[in-house]
Amino acid sequence: MLQQGWIYPWALTVTLVVCLLTEDGTSVLRAQAPEFLPYASSAGRYKGIFPGPVKTDEVEIPAGDNSNAKLKVVIDSVELRGGTLFVISYVDAPMDVAQQPAAQRLDKVRDAVKGPRGKVLEQRDLTIGYEKYPARDLLIETPEGFIRHRIVIAGARLYQISVRGSREVVTSSSVDRFFNAFEVTR
Repeated sequence: MLQQGWIYPWALTVTLVVCLLTEDGTSVLRAQAPEFLPYASSAGRYKGIFPGPVKTDEVEIPAGDNSNAKLKVVIDSVELRGGTLFVISYVDAPMDVAQQPAAQRLDKVRDAVKGPRGKVLEQRDLTIGYEKYPARDLLIETPEGFIRHRIVIAGARLYQISVRGSREVVTSSSVDRFFNAFEVTR
C-alpha cells in the first residue's frame, strides 16, 4: 500500500504567472493567487476547495502484503499552468493496516512521499476536525521541487492532501487555504 511508485505519479512545479499591462502599455509579470471553488466528494466523504475544475483518476496499487490483492486509490487533482499541482487522494486500508498505530502509518506514508532522494524540511503532527483524526503536515524538498503534504487517518481511510510546486507556491497563503478547507464528511 505504501510503495513509493503510486503516491506521486504527478507533474511538478512553478508558480502561476499572468501578464498585466500597465498604463503606459508595458508588460509586468505578477504572481496571481488562483481562484478556489468548493468541491465535495460524496464517494470520498470529504469536502474542500480546488483552484479549478477537478480531474478524478482511479488507480489500483498492490496491497503491500504477499497476496495479489489490489487497493483502489482515488486521486482528485487540478494542475495549473507552470505545473503546480493540487491533489486530494484517498484509499481504504486493509483492516490489518488500519489497526496499526497512527504514528507508524504516518511514518510509512511520509517516507514513501519523500522517496529515497527527498528531504523532510518540516514535520508537524496535528489532529483534524471535530473527530480529531490523527494527521501530519510535511514540507519536503525533492530534486524536482517542493511538496507540501498533509496525511489524515480517518479510521481505515487514508487521505493525502498535497501541493507540488516551487517553495514560494507551496508555502503561500493560497495553499494554506487549500489545506485548511479540507474536511472529512460522513
